[in-house]
Amino acid sequence: MERELFVSTGGGIRVCALSGEVRRQAALEGAGALCAAKEHLLCACGCGREIFRLDRWELMPQAVYPGGPGVCELRLSRDGTHLLVLCGDADSVMMLDARSGRPLVVSRVGCNPRQMALDGDTLAIAGGESGFVHLLNAQTLQAAHCLSMPGPVYSTAIGRGRVHALCLTPTLDSLLVTALPGGGRQTLALPGMPGCLLLQGEMLLAATQRRLYAVSSDGGRILWQSAAPGRANRLLGETGWLFVCELLGERLFASKCPGRRWRTLHAGALDAAIG
Repeated sequence: MERELFVSTGGGIRVCALSGEVRRQAALEGAGALCAAKEHLLCACGCGREIFRLDRWELMPQAVYPGGPGVCELRLSRDGTHLLVLCGDADSVMMLDARSGRPLVVSRVGCNPRQMALDGDTLAIAGGESGFVHLLNAQTLQAAHCLSMPGPVYSTAIGRGRVHALCLTPTLDSLLVTALPGGGRQTLALPGMPGCLLLQGEMLLAATQRRLYAVSSDGGRILWQSAAPGRANRLLGETGWLFVCELLGERLFASKCPGRRWRTLHAGALDAAIG
């Protein structure tokens, strides 16, 4: 099945080819955080108070699930049976049954948590102002570990036993902190306020204000860097493409890897997902 790009605009949803051409769209008031499944699309609406399950082809609502205050990210568990819902305004993460929408468990995490990352059965959450990365069991939301960071945590990525955190410094720049499997840490200073992280194979992408950095997977070396639009609140990568959902201007940008030249795909974009 061909992969597609889903974009929420506040007033609706657009489905696009990876090159940006709009294939279909539908109105959905308050459309925000997105998550794409094989047959369905999940979209938080009304500041996250409701989560709509839609047919991904017709974009027709099939069910409405309970949400929570300030839903900022949706993510499916590895086996697709659970929907993980990050509620930034409620300092919590919630687990729903992905088919029925039945709430299963809620766990308190951080202070205005920002983003989630999933690696197998480990869920990592950027704890925002708490200054921690919270590690939970993705099947139960039981706390497994809590990693203290040197400042507010805006984004996290996890893989190969390493936990990466993009933190805000007192000078309003970024510090990339990598917790290594043996217990050590790598730190890398990056100019500009923190945006978000994305693991791509052997490379970690780190977006800060108007910059994009490719960093070695151990978090120790910058491999390349380039200009980037605005300040990313979502980074997506697929088959040679990079996509940036930009926080302040609410625009979606695309670039052929390695992200040297960007073009605007959609204005008014609040979130994007590939599925």
